[in-house]
Amino acid sequence: MDNKLKITRVDNAQLSHKTRAALIEIIHQNAVDGKPFKLPNEDELSQQLGVSRNVLRDALMSLEQMGIVTRRRSKGTIANPQIVNFHGRLDTEPELFRTLKEVGYDVRVETQRLGFVFENDPVFGKDQDCYLNVEKLFFADGKPAAYCADRIIGSYAKLAKDSIFKLQEQSHYEFLEQNCHTTMAYTMANLDARIPEPWIAQVLKTEENEPVLVLEDIVYNYDHEIVVHSFIHFRRGVINIKFLRKYS
Repeated sequence: MDNKLKITRVDNAQLSHKTRAALIEIIHQNAVDGKPFKLPNEDELSQQLGVSRNVLRDALMSLEQMGIVTRRRSKGTIANPQIVNFHGRLDTEPELFRTLKEVGYDVRVETQRLGFVFENDPVFGKDQDCYLNVEKLFFADGKPAAYCADRIIGSYAKLAKDSIFKLQEQSHYEFLEQNCHTTMAYTMANLDARIPEPWIAQVLKTEENEPVLVLEDIVYNYDHEIVVHSFIHFRRGVINIKFLRKYS
């Protein structure tokens, strides 16, 4: 069975991230009736993907933390397609556009505000006197679904001050990596239900005093520096948000 798996090789850029994505795609493509199945051993899989065993192990470790695979000496690596196919998992897919697409929506994004704000965001610390603010409205099947405000720390955003309009097409992840020479590594998130400010309620077309789900993200790079402070306001009923709780 292992030799029949559909596998696409991974290129050299962003190896760990792309290897993880390739493994998830393998599980998507080779699932039969949602039943768990065994992946090839590390030697075979790394050769077929075109990556080193170290890169593959890092990706498998990440998938294990997500609950997508389990690894045991006696049984090998077992993939669980049912976990992969749970849409709306914000712990595995931080990009809102892709999350909405995976749920099955036709997604459109409008940039509402874009520019430097010359004031302090306390999350960034006292020595930061500005941040790059980008606010986007996400539509799902033509209806307002979420309002996202990303604040990119000024010390990195200034490095890309001539390229900020690329944020109209790029995610802040892509912008930081391609224009600010840093990469997002992990996020500390807080999820809360709130009555939105009137202007957000108007943008999302919610009823008066109707609560929205607010996800606040504090994003760190690989040097453990805070690089982004984000707020996403989700209109109720658009995404059935899920988090996996793992016991080992």
